[in-house]
Amino acid sequence: MSGPQINSRGFRAGLRWLPAGAELLAGHWRPLLGVASLWLLVSLLASLIPIIGQLTLIVLTPLLTAGLLMAFDQSIIGRSVRPTVLFSAWFSPKHRSTLIGLGLLSLTGTFFAAMIFAGWLTSQIDPATLEAAMNDPEALAQALQGASLGAGIALALALFLIVLAGLFFAVPLVAFGGTSLLPSLRFSYRACLSNLGAMFGLLVAIAGFSLALGIVIVLLVSLLSLALGPAGQFLAQLLIVAATLFVQVVLTGTQYVAFCDISGWTPGPTSDADRDELVA
Repeated sequence: MSGPQINSRGFRAGLRWLPAGAELLAGHWRPLLGVASLWLLVSLLASLIPIIGQLTLIVLTPLLTAGLLMAFDQSIIGRSVRPTVLFSAWFSPKHRSTLIGLGLLSLTGTFFAAMIFAGWLTSQIDPATLEAAMNDPEALAQALQGASLGAGIALALALFLIVLAGLFFAVPLVAFGGTSLLPSLRFSYRACLSNLGAMFGLLVAIAGFSLALGIVIVLLVSLLSLALGPAGQFLAQLLIVAATLFVQVVLTGTQYVAFCDISGWTPGPTSDADRDELVA
């Protein structure tokens, strides 16, 4: 099983995926809000456990993403969507093992990307000096003066994008088709390579979206802090949490739209036999 037939899309299609994901959220925000809020709660709880909590969250992210993708799918056909659909893949052993495997792959890729950047950085700055400056922003800025970070960042980012390319279409294929680990990865890489123009368009759209949202958030946080003092700082934190929730759901909706576009998947009630036919 290597996945459904792959449709080739161009740059403009990739640009449209993110706005289409946002429109999908706007049309179904009520049933999706509870699911996304539960994911945010899980993320906040994980942040309370140093290191282990964050590592566990990275491993479970594909599984949680599959749940949110299923919520999009169910909301489109008018089914009742409960927040607990976020964990629906956990209760399917076949889905759970594959999605956790994808999470471990993501964790490994993130680790090696961090190691590449750290290795590049320590090749130019004495590790003892860097460690001593980590808790002092001014000392860290002085230590980084003259260091060439561009190549290290580019190498780490390239590895991270390669890992993301493997997960981008693999997660929805596992969620909706029950595909195993290696076939889902092969499908995702084949889909990305067959749609390089569309994937580049998507990256451009995400970069523009992130930049615009970042500017708005910085301005609002600054205004709230200056105008309301401590109360404004509290409201600014709530604003950042809301923005995080919004970005999380929009990007998952974008992933859903992209998968439907390149695979031909259509939402609707399907039997196990129908889902197996998708990946036959």
